Amino acid sequence: MIRYFFTVIFSMSVLIGSSQVFNTAQTLKEGTFSFGIEPLLIASGNGDFMLFGHAGYGLVQGVDLGLKAGVFGGSTYVGADMEFAFVKNFSLSAGAHATGIFGLDATLIGSFPLASNVIFYAGVDADLNFGNDLTLPIWIPLGLEVQLNKSMAFLFEALPGITQSAPHLIGGGIVVYF
Repeated sequence: MIRYFFTVIFSMSVLIGSSQVFNTAQTLKEGTFSFGIEPLLIASGNGDFMLFGHAGYGLVQGVDLGLKAGVFGGSTYVGADMEFAFVKNFSLSAGAHATGIFGLDATLIGSFPLASNVIFYAGVDADLNFGNDLTLPIWIPLGLEVQLNKSMAFLFEALPGITQSAPHLIGGGIVVYF
């Protein structure tokens, strides 16, 4: 019963927020939590810096919830997404975010093991932002997850923007699983 309660509550929270990937295609195991911190450089334009906090929870097998919050200068970012594993090493996530404007997010990601503790991931990340103008920034996330031990990993990713409204992003940080 409590599992269904949390599934409904977390599913409703998807309407609040997402973006920046900071995630492989592997979903969290049911009942598992994750927490990460990621400094992010917006490499296009004036080189702004953001600091993101990421949290995740494995809802059921093959489905997890991700929550994100970011700050820089006077701006804030909040978001949430649901990630669904649909075939081995591939997942699809959908969510929403708010940064002063509301946006919807979708990410298709694939993971490819390079070594026993190193995973390369790549895919497509897109936002649909509803501001004064409707924009569709699209990125190609390219990342590495290096598992430091069973409960901690380092992630590094570059997100080259492929549309005019998508700035180039570079980030990395630590994720703890418990």
